Amino acid sequence: MGSILLNRDPSGNMKKVNMTLVGNKTTSIWQQSFNPNGKDFYFISSENARYVYFLDDLNPQAGKVSLHQLSSAGNIKSTSVLLNAAIKKLGTYDMTQLEVMDIVTTDKALVHIFRYHDAKAKKYTEIATFITHHNLLVYAAILGEVPEAGVKDGTMGHWHYIGFNSDNIYFAARDKTTNKNAWAIQNYTSKGILTEGITIQAPDDTYEVSELIGIGTNGRVYLNKKSDADAGYLVHHNGQFYALGTVLSGTSRTLTLKQQVEGTWKTLSSATYTETSKKIELGVYPLNEGIGCKVNNTLIFLPYQGSNAANAVPFAPKFNMNPSRWIIADKKELFAVSLAEGNLFFDTAQLNKAGNVKFEFIKK
Repeated sequence: MGSILLNRDPSGNMKKVNMTLVGNKTTSIWQQSFNPNGKDFYFISSENARYVYFLDDLNPQAGKVSLHQLSSAGNIKSTSVLLNAAIKKLGTYDMTQLEVMDIVTTDKALVHIFRYHDAKAKKYTEIATFITHHNLLVYAAILGEVPEAGVKDGTMGHWHYIGFNSDNIYFAARDKTTNKNAWAIQNYTSKGILTEGITIQAPDDTYEVSELIGIGTNGRVYLNKKSDADAGYLVHHNGQFYALGTVLSGTSRTLTLKQQVEGTWKTLSSATYTETSKKIELGVYPLNEGIGCKVNNTLIFLPYQGSNAANAVPFAPKFNMNPSRWIIADKKELFAVSLAEGNLFFDTAQLNKAGNVKFEFIKK
């Protein structure tokens, strides 16, 4: 599509945020605006998702999600949606006791993942809500119940979102209850209907245990969630399952990307770099060209095709808002967007100044 340029009144007197979509044309493709409730808002987007969102709050206030929905055509809809009724159908859950773990947008719905900790029963209940893009209806489903003991001894893991394909929204949790290193996987529609439940054997690699963190533009990044641990990371993208994990050898750490092909894990790419920390934080963000990974303070892009990935680079917060920068080697000092026809570049030094700004488009 292009790059969305945001601007607002520098004095802070007006809440209105103006938006311009810039692409391969000499002028903007469309212009829009929205009025957030406060000074801050949170941008939620995903590769291949046709809608992005600006949320006023990460934690629903009294079960209310205040949102500004933006379609790829430039249509914006500002409203609020109540989750209470849909969650109430699942049981007697108090919204104030549900912890938001992640927020993502898929092809058909905006998804919140919640966790309820029942200290008395010593278990966690993990819940997903689905707000459909088209009519903003709310559905909810219980992903699973995970005992504290299973999390502590590593035989079971928490449920987390791993990707989507059309109206298939995938969640996974570590499952070693049959003495096999595997992931349990559930596939839901945007209406919260479970359509498939399967188990996938994990690769034989002895992956290090990592804290699963956020990277890119999703709720886990803004919430700074680091509570889940797993040996490896499972991803679903464009109809395929991928596994990522790190192996430490001396002072070198190798991150590997594998794809499941007919029940067998096939290595696609890997990167080896110097690492001294034994504690691992791993975040992943799928793109159509490969998967961007944040390992502690290192950013690595692993392509689906080709030989080993390019050298790892130090991670900077700007990479969260600019995933195309992971795959474009030119003009590294600039904000970059990869388009089908070429690459779009922008010098961020132009921001926070009055007047016009310029983008440079270079054809492929």
